[in-house]
Amino acid sequence: MAYGDHRVMDDLSFTINTGEIFLIIGGSGCGKSTLLKHLIGLEKVEDGVILYGERDINACLRSGNRAQKFGVLFQSGALWSDLTIGENVALPLRYHSDLSEKEIEEWVSFKLSLVGLSGFEDFYPYEISGGMKKRAGLARAMILDPEFLFFDEPSAGLDPLTAKRLDDLILEIRDCLGTTIVMVTHELASIFGIGDRAVFLDGATRSILDTGTPKWLLTHGHEQVRHFLSRGEFHD
Repeated sequence: MAYGDHRVMDDLSFTINTGEIFLIIGGSGCGKSTLLKHLIGLEKVEDGVILYGERDINACLRSGNRAQKFGVLFQSGALWSDLTIGENVALPLRYHSDLSEKEIEEWVSFKLSLVGLSGFEDFYPYEISGGMKKRAGLARAMILDPEFLFFDEPSAGLDPLTAKRLDDLILEIRDCLGTTIVMVTHELASIFGIGDRAVFLDGATRSILDTGTPKWLLTHGHEQVRHFLSRGEFHD
């Protein structure tokens, strides 16, 4: 991954298994969000390929099926402030489906109920809390029943209890729908609470430092990774 002559990351190689919650972790500024943008096709790799099954992501984008494959929850929620919650969630359906207005309303109500926001269709983003905005963003990400959900720091700015509820909701979605989830996070509670496996990016070497389950990384991972996951309290 590079921007012009600036190399962000090199020699990245990892596999994300169907139905798992895969974490992208590492220190600030190491390239976590940049990697996420490449995985969903917002940025093109300078060299190499990103495969979904046997297909390169570029083939997926050219096929016109991107909306059905990916759902993204951005760090801020990224809700349109002049649209109601219902209108925000409905946007992908209006652009990528032939559903009638009544069918769209029913689908929006169903997805909002899944994230605990039933009855909030007519509220505006400024009228709800930060945690509710994240859940509304999640409903929008799920509206087209994507195979993959991508989250960029979903717990950022949330209090611990609200963050825990969001983690529980992410787990429920994975367990009930079988969705493959890729999440950028630095929250230790999320890393150990819901992560199946993680890849640790290192800004100094500009590559992967280690990969494995969070518990394995804490006890057997690279020393720098163990320090990160133990808040610097680990000692050899």
